Amino acid sequence: MNITDIFFNNGQLNWDAIGVISNFILVASLVWINWKYLKKLREQTELMVKEWRKNRALEEVQDVLTPAIRFFGLEIEAIHDNNFFWYRDRSGEGRFDRRLSKLFDGNKREWSAALRDFIGKNPGLETKFHLHNALYDKLNAFYAKIEGEVETPEFTKRLKVLVSNFNKSKEEAYRLRVKDFDELERILLRNHIINFRYPIKRSPDTIEPRIDFLEEYRDELLKFRDTPQIKELDKEIEGVLSQLKKLDEALLEKIEEIRKEYRVKYNFTKYEIDPKLREVEEWLK
Repeated sequence: MNITDIFFNNGQLNWDAIGVISNFILVASLVWINWKYLKKLREQTELMVKEWRKNRALEEVQDVLTPAIRFFGLEIEAIHDNNFFWYRDRSGEGRFDRRLSKLFDGNKREWSAALRDFIGKNPGLETKFHLHNALYDKLNAFYAKIEGEVETPEFTKRLKVLVSNFNKSKEEAYRLRVKDFDELERILLRNHIINFRYPIKRSPDTIEPRIDFLEEYRDELLKFRDTPQIKELDKEIEGVLSQLKKLDEALLEKIEEIRKEYRVKYNFTKYEIDPKLREVEEWLK
């Protein structure tokens, strides 16, 4: 049987055969059209998913990684330079200034979606963040104990004598203002005796009786720290600061590595990585 026999029957067109073949061609065409449509749809879906993942990764970079890198860098520098101090806020809670603080603390339900995504991908880092905050709490507790050791009636009595002697030896403009002695005592005690590591900073071309007083009597006031209990606490503090700095350095290295991987994978620009960078560059011009 040849093709003519298929389409002709006794010299007449075989419409049944033609119908079958036509239906076959129609079905094949529909299958091909559907395949092309599904392929295009899949490509579009893949592009949408890829763009969604890129946007979520960018949120992680901008809301978690870059701030964390800045945070650890500043904390490492503060510990290295002893450029931080402990104080009590208005509620009476002991805390450090912004150079030392907790990271990603609080209820997980209040975490941003970007932070939850990041922790979900890097669960091991959550434990290290908890360790960082535990070291902060330990450091805070040590400083509070030192406050209790130094803040005694003997310290207050001696400070009053030294302030009186200092003011008697100075002209009016160079004397300490003692209308509120309790406030003066808190400033001297917390800023310069408890926080003896914190450097004394004098502003140029200004009259600063408090700095003059400290330069004259700081060594004598620091004798109130010269007790076995405080010496032991100071050793503990040095140990915790060393642990905290090493942990910060390890976390900084790891987070910088993750951010670099994101930058390469998604081809982020430096301004996408750090939105504040453009402002800094404009300011430096």
